[in-house]
Amino acid sequence: MKDKELNDKLTRTALYIRVSGEEQKIKGLSLEAQQERLEAYAKERGWIITGVYIDAAKTARKNMHKRTEFQRMMDSVKRNEVDILLFCRLDRWFRSVADYYKVMETLEAHNCAWKTTDEEYDTTTANGRLYINVKLSIAQNEADIDGERIDVVFDSKVQHGTVLSGSCPFWCRVNSEKRLELIPENVAILQDAFNYFEQSTSQRATVKYIRETYGVNWCYATFQRMLRDKLAIGVYDKNGRYNPEFCPAAISKEQFEHVQDLLIRNSRYNPAGRIYIFTGVLICHECNHALTGCLTTGLYYYKCNQHHQRGRCPHNRFVREDKIEAWLFEHLEEEIKKYEVSWDVQASGKKRAAASVDRSVLRRKLTKLKELYMNDLIDLEEYKKDYESLTASLEKLNEMQGEPQRVDLSNVRKIIANDFREIYNSLTREEKRTLWKNTLKEIRVDNTTTITGISFF
Repeated sequence: MKDKELNDKLTRTALYIRVSGEEQKIKGLSLEAQQERLEAYAKERGWIITGVYIDAAKTARKNMHKRTEFQRMMDSVKRNEVDILLFCRLDRWFRSVADYYKVMETLEAHNCAWKTTDEEYDTTTANGRLYINVKLSIAQNEADIDGERIDVVFDSKVQHGTVLSGSCPFWCRVNSEKRLELIPENVAILQDAFNYFEQSTSQRATVKYIRETYGVNWCYATFQRMLRDKLAIGVYDKNGRYNPEFCPAAISKEQFEHVQDLLIRNSRYNPAGRIYIFTGVLICHECNHALTGCLTTGLYYYKCNQHHQRGRCPHNRFVREDKIEAWLFEHLEEEIKKYEVSWDVQASGKKRAAASVDRSVLRRKLTKLKELYMNDLIDLEEYKKDYESLTASLEKLNEMQGEPQRVDLSNVRKIIANDFREIYNSLTREEKRTLWKNTLKEIRVDNTTTITGISFF
């Protein structure tokens, strides 16, 4: 859409503003400065501002789907509510050539243009489009270099037990040395919560107990994260960074591992006391959520609550439990053969590829570590400590020459033996549930009640 066409009609414009955390401190890139320039530019041309979309403290290195306001603006474009997007500079919008062309498909489909106030671009000529590609490539390269530098700094911080941000778990606080230290009273609450969960095996009951006993208003999701957070045992294990002694432990390693096992094997709480054989095993093919059991006219069924309670999934069919059992006995041998063929073809290659990638990452970190030392960004002691850690990881990786271990399917083969069906029919429902939960990782079922695949532990 050309400038003349925009000026000849009543033009609706959306203003987009983005700044990363550091850029907010730089003159000319603040939220207020960008908004003032964009609003003045639009008013001078008589354009109608339909919305101002601000992604504060959002880096362009992240996936564009994580920019909430950007996605809201694109939703407006898809509803044909915007004629032109306006932003200050091209790198406020993107630092990725691939992302640019993905969005351009949407803009062209809805006849929406874009314009920058501080730069001039022409998308109607080959040279103009080439210039945009070059600018985006440079911006992407700058972002990648910054990301690599940040990664090296973050690696060093984790290795030395220094926090990456001011955020910390319920039982910890950041001390003057930028390290996590325990809050004794909160540690006591956390330990009581772990103990209560081990006894009750119910997350909701534990949350209720903590609220009533201590007045601490945890939500269900918060407590779930606490149960799985390795910082409780002093281990940092996030985003490929690992330090087994990152901070003091609040929970013993043995208790933490036992709780993780309970979380994996624990069935949903059922106030009616009914036992559903495939609870936690049956998975909706459409939305990837676990199917929930229900009893209707004396028969056990499973349904997708993402459809029946939230309307978020098209899976509206009920799956009969006895049909699942019959399918498994009929097709388990076939599924075992499929798995073994797939393993023989793919597993060895994947293992070598993963090791190659890991080795490349470690070598790159060693190079960046050397650059930090040469530029006096870290001292010799820090350099030696990180160098020894990375070198040890690289040596350990080089020693891993064996093939990945095949899943042991001997127990599954016993199930398909000729005489096992009679034994199976004599089991209690609880014993049947234990059998399948220890045998199968998941059974995927689609909206036609067809089993689309199973996977083994």
